[in-house]
Amino acid sequence: MNFLKRFFLSAVAVSSVTAVVSAQATGFSGLSGLHSTTSLYTQYIAKSLHKVAVPGAIVGIWQVGRPPYLRAFGSADVAEKTPMTTRMVMPVGQISSALTVRAILELARAGKIQLQDTVSQYLQGVPEGKVITVADLALMRSGLPDYLTDPAFIQESKTHPEARLSPEQLLHYSFARPLLFKPGSRFAYSATNSILLGLIIEKVTGKPLSRVITEQILQPHKLRNTHFSTSFADPLLEARGYTVTDSTKLAALPWNPSQFWAAGAVTATASDMQRWAKINADLQPYAQILGPYQFHSADEKNTRVHYRWGSLDNNGWIGSASRQAGYESVVIYAPKSKDTIVIFLNSDATDQGVSVAARLAQHLSRFISPHAIFLADARPQ
Repeated sequence: MNFLKRFFLSAVAVSSVTAVVSAQATGFSGLSGLHSTTSLYTQYIAKSLHKVAVPGAIVGIWQVGRPPYLRAFGSADVAEKTPMTTRMVMPVGQISSALTVRAILELARAGKIQLQDTVSQYLQGVPEGKVITVADLALMRSGLPDYLTDPAFIQESKTHPEARLSPEQLLHYSFARPLLFKPGSRFAYSATNSILLGLIIEKVTGKPLSRVITEQILQPHKLRNTHFSTSFADPLLEARGYTVTDSTKLAALPWNPSQFWAAGAVTATASDMQRWAKINADLQPYAQILGPYQFHSADEKNTRVHYRWGSLDNNGWIGSASRQAGYESVVIYAPKSKDTIVIFLNSDATDQGVSVAARLAQHLSRFISPHAIFLADARPQ
């Protein structure tokens, strides 16, 4: 997400945070008996993190016929010199929206909601709520502006990063602006859609969104280390998020899940996200209710990237890449090859204007599947 402005890095920042990354990666590549491919992954990942001063990372690659690759690099907390571990829980960012959409699909499959229903049948006060449908929200075709890009929200989050914001407060930032286009006419990612889906879920079930996601998705699929975070001081979040300030100094950023809620409050381990990636890519259980809807519309048929019910289909990789307030994540699965890539960074650094995690996923996918490369900077049309 373009939540924070582009950061300019310098050698001073790089040298202050990369020693532990390089040392840890060297240790991995030096162990006897490791497959040459494993060494290649480790060396490339360490070099990429070093280049942009990422404090820490967790990278997982699962390929059919190969042992799983799961490695931690660098520091979870620079000041405390706490090493990153593969079992740490990390924010998954935009991937949270996929769980919210999945909860909506579960309700639709149970007949408790209709995807063609208008938003006004559940919530009042939404601009064009009598026109926008539940499906429009789930397919990111409502036309509602993304509250995360609103200047007033950005200023509030910078000034009061610890502030707890309600879903209604988040929607206020979006509703104060005009619609971007006629509902249903085209695609534009907006976290506002996920917030509205979360409120609809609570309206229909009478339960908190966190409980619905836990009961309908996390527990049935045994995602025991995935959580819908509701606390600013989340005890499960051991890795601090970092950014680079205008003075090129590394700075820790507070992470308040209330400022993302249905669009970004989920935390998880890499192993859980490996399992979720495959679950998320499978829409067959919902084939009957999704029958009237195409996965992508006529104006998107000529692009290799399109949106499908909570995630992108990015050149054959299903999932999302996310960047928010000190963290980045990538969780993608390729149904044809059955390969999975999971990347967590406790940094929101960019590489030539593109999320470092997304850029890393692109290069790793080139190693894994040269005929289906994840496109780091691609956007649906």
